[in-house]
Amino acid sequence: MRFALILLAGAALAACSAEAPEAPSEPVAEPAQAETPAETPAEETPADEAPAPAPEADARAYFEQTFSGRWGMDASCAEEGMFRLSPADLDLYERACEVVNLTREGDMIAARTQCIVEGQPQAENTHVLTPVSEDTITVSDGHYEWTRHACGPVEAETQGAPQ
Repeated sequence: MRFALILLAGAALAACSAEAPEAPSEPVAEPAQAETPAETPAEETPADEAPAPAPEADARAYFEQTFSGRWGMDASCAEEGMFRLSPADLDLYERACEVVNLTREGDMIAARTQCIVEGQPQAENTHVLTPVSEDTITVSDGHYEWTRHACGPVEAETQGAPQ
């Protein structure tokens, strides 16, 4: 019996020796092949339904359509108090503002701006532009609210209401 135990211990040691390869405790799986996803058909958009524009692009297009142009204190469109508005710049009475970002909420536009007032740079601010009627808007900077009337495109050099 003693001899049998020694043989078994010797066999066990031989199996663990450096010359003998170690048997894996679990079977080794073959390397997985990269699975290719099943081809999915591209989502189709109905012909009459265009993809929604990006929010900034939508706000810019709405600004151009609704607010771009010259806006006067009244329908006479006198130069005093004239606003010149574009999606890139708000030229307000005694302040010039570069538009940093536009966002739209309903019929209102929020223009984040960097302004210069009387030659002094101001902290970034938000101007809110809202249509009142087809030819009247309000512009607010959080402290003041101005009402202005349509006077034509920014490029126009003539005074007077649009014709």
